[in-house]
This record gives sequence, C-alpha cells and structure tokens, in this order.
Amino acid sequence: MENMKEYVNLYAYKDSFFLILTISFLLISILKSTYWKHTILLLKGLFYQRYSNQFLREDNVFTERVNIIASFILILNLSLLIAYFFDIILLYKLMLIIIKVALFYLIKVVIIWSISKVFMLREIGKLAIFFSLLFDRAFGILIFPLLFFLYFFYFETVIISSLIIMLFITFFILKIFSLWKIGKFNFGFSHFYIFLYLCIVEIFPILLLVKNKI
Repeated sequence: MENMKEYVNLYAYKDSFFLILTISFLLISILKSTYWKHTILLLKGLFYQRYSNQFLREDNVFTERVNIIASFILILNLSLLIAYFFDIILLYKLMLIIIKVALFYLIKVVIIWSISKVFMLREIGKLAIFFSLLFDRAFGILIFPLLFFLYFFYFETVIISSLIIMLFITFFILKIFSLWKIGKFNFGFSHFYIFLYLCIVEIFPILLLVKNKI
C-alpha cells in the first residue's frame, strides 16, 4: 500500500513538473516573441553596464513586464532545480518550494526597499533591487534547457548538474562583483557597508536556505 502511494506521488510529481516546465517555456516564448528587444538588454546587462543602464532609463511598461515575466520564470525554474537536487517527489513539497522561493525574493525586495526608505536612498534601493535580481532572473532563464536535459536525459545528469552548479557560482560571483563595484564607484560607499549588505542580503540567506534544505 505504501509503495502504491509513492508510485502515485511520483507520477503526480512528474505531471506537475511537466506542467511547470511548460508554463516556463510559454513565458520564455512570450519574452522571445513580444519583448525580445528588452529581454536582450536585460541579458546583455549581465556583462556590460551600459545595457543595464539603458534598460533602467527606459523604465516603461515593457521593461516592467519583462521584469515580472522573468521573475516568474526564475521562481518556477529555480523551484524545479531545488526539487531535483533535494530528491523531492511529493507534490505538496514541490508546491511548498515554489511558495518559499517566491517569499524569499519578496522578503528580499521588501528588506532592500525598507532600508533604502529609512536612509532616504530610494534611488539607490531601486538600483540595488534591479542588480540583485538581474543575475538571478538571467540564471532562471538560461537554466531552462539544462532543466529539460536534467529531467529527460538521465545518462547525462552528472554533466548537466555540474554545468548548472558552475553557472550558478559564476552568476553569483558576477552579482557580488557588480554590486560591490556599483556601491563603491557609483555611490562611494565604504567597503564595510558594502560587505555588510552583501552578507546580510545576498550571502547569508542562501547559506541559511541550503543549511535547512529549503
């Protein structure tokens, strides 16, 4: 009876995974077909600040939609990735992961915005939120094909998993470096305050989530 329950849960999970991956693919298709110009600006902003500055300068309904759609893609794809690495096959646990990932980013945005409002640095807060999420959103989009191979091509899971981990580490290092550079050279913050921000907002939450296995 217990084996039958696990069997049903496994298939429910597979169906849910396929549905979530399909939704993610549709959202990426929307970015490609409707908002490709702004999506390219967003992705190029990973390596060239002038593109991210151009994206921020436009600040219109199209850039807002790109940010929202990319955030949904990030939440869905990151949740599937976490479920895979932690061997989660129960449907309700997968749904909990999606909720927790969404809450994680919501709380992160609220913390950054609250700090900037208290110190009357709203413009800096807006930039901090954008650049903090920029690399995560791009990561969420770029891991989609890797997730597809990860779930459907079992003979290459080790290679795909290694590529995803390397991509995550690369993006995380780029994000830390980018935030450090902006804080130091654009706004003249001291190394101590930048380090404090990175530890509290960027590094510590990830360590906490990993330690508690989400």
